[in-house]
Amino acid sequence: MASSSLPISEEEIKKVLLVQKVITETDWEDAKKNASRRRRAIEEVLIERGFFNEQFLYELLGDLIKIPYANLRKIKLEPEIINLLDEKIARSSQAIPFALEQDKIKVAFVNPLKKDGVEAVTQALKKPILPYLTSSKNFFFAAHLYEKNITEELHEIINQKFKQVQGTPSQLDLPIIQIVDVILEYALFDQASDIHIEALPDAVVIRFRIDGELHDKVELPAEVHDAIVARIKILSNLKIDEHRVPQDGRFSFALEGQEESVRVSVIPAFYGEKIVMRLMTDDAQNFSLDNMGFSEKNIAIMNRQVTKPFGMILVVGPTGSGKTTTLYSILNILNTEEVNICTIEDPIEYGVHRVNQTQVNPAAGYDFANGLRALLRQDPDIIMIGEIRDNKTAQISVRAGLTGHLVLSTLHTNNAAGVPPRLLDMEVEPFLVASTLNVVIAQRLVRRICLKCIESYQLSTEEIQALSKEFDLEKMLQRFKELEWIEQKFTKFSELSFYKGKGCKYCHQSGYAGRISVMEILENTPEIQKAIIKNLSSSEIQEIAVKNGMVTIFEDGLQKALLGTTSIAEVLSIKRE
Repeated sequence: MASSSLPISEEEIKKVLLVQKVITETDWEDAKKNASRRRRAIEEVLIERGFFNEQFLYELLGDLIKIPYANLRKIKLEPEIINLLDEKIARSSQAIPFALEQDKIKVAFVNPLKKDGVEAVTQALKKPILPYLTSSKNFFFAAHLYEKNITEELHEIINQKFKQVQGTPSQLDLPIIQIVDVILEYALFDQASDIHIEALPDAVVIRFRIDGELHDKVELPAEVHDAIVARIKILSNLKIDEHRVPQDGRFSFALEGQEESVRVSVIPAFYGEKIVMRLMTDDAQNFSLDNMGFSEKNIAIMNRQVTKPFGMILVVGPTGSGKTTTLYSILNILNTEEVNICTIEDPIEYGVHRVNQTQVNPAAGYDFANGLRALLRQDPDIIMIGEIRDNKTAQISVRAGLTGHLVLSTLHTNNAAGVPPRLLDMEVEPFLVASTLNVVIAQRLVRRICLKCIESYQLSTEEIQALSKEFDLEKMLQRFKELEWIEQKFTKFSELSFYKGKGCKYCHQSGYAGRISVMEILENTPEIQKAIIKNLSSSEIQEIAVKNGMVTIFEDGLQKALLGTTSIAEVLSIKRE
């Protein structure tokens, strides 16, 4: 079991949670076994299982130790205040100054009970401090504000150490390890999902994909291109002398004591090889259904469905909609010592402790269909298939779900109601689909509004007129009332409040920070089963599901827009796809 970063002992944590009746003794023992099995801290497992969230736990601990909790992600952090404390002392003490109160400085500590850390910070600041409690995740989030701008740092490295060797203009003394490390670190601090390294005739462009959008970060001299490519190939165990064919690999590196995985793709391009690195952080192992974007109603549905011992749970949506992350989050809930979980993936996205993960290898004849047949001989309780791509895989998956296995997989359809017809198109018998399918989750990703610059507003007359040309706003308003998302007193759509981000330095002036899923969940009810056997169309299945209480992706997005989680513009972009 991983060591906890909490300021009190495991026994004290247990005692306070039992006193508060948040968990039972059985819940604690089950979570302890699971944490030990997966090398996780016990509080992480309890959060993952939905007993409470991180903020609730830290507020409870704050009350216990009589030190208030500060959620640094929801506080406007000023670099001027943070820089009052030297970075080395901040990192060694795990402390962040975040506000001034008269002649005192508010400082958030990961462990405010550690006297030497508090004393070191007090001496360094030379002012009285007000200690606060914060989580290690919040600390590392805030600590990245000590970092310089990536452009400044990389050019500083190059200006200091990029020296031309005398006599040979083509040879350069490159600090290439440092350059690659800086690129990786800044990508993580910016919460980028991908790093693009592209060769131009006279430069190398480094781009980060943040919240689904690509941003140019820095241009480096063209001379560093080959050295960067060679360094990444060495890390990924790829052939450094092969420049004509695409290559794929992966590597790991450590940052702030956390190991991060990177998936690498290299392809030959006109001006030199192009590299894309996907940052495979272990966030999926920490996601609960709540922070994935599941509403209370959808969480209740999933809690009901994941307890079923056999059948199929399918996640659908376009590429890049977060399907795999959702699958892993469900897998974490199911990952207990009583079950044998096997996966076949292309590629393995996240390493999960005590889950038997395999990767397809078409060159060796190991594809999804053959791999699935092999897994069925491994006495599995739960099988995860990266994607159902062909008829054979679909047929074997359905039969596996029918014969006592719980099967999790992804499929490419636009909505949840499109799954049954898609499986029928893949030559699966209707009665097998009707009896095997447990639930379908369809999802998209939308950007979260930045909490540092969020503001409410009401739609203008022009915006209302534009929307009314696309949607029946009166019908939409009535639907909101039916779902109890708004009060009955609202009579016009123009009376509703929505939210947006003004744009600030913390969100790169975009108004957004992070992404969240919007989704619809189709349960295989008796009415849906009859519709599948009758081979009804996806639109007819959708109509039945909505009558039975299903909230569509668009409606789920609108609810999040009303709550201020995302903007109405993001939700409308889904509808217009």
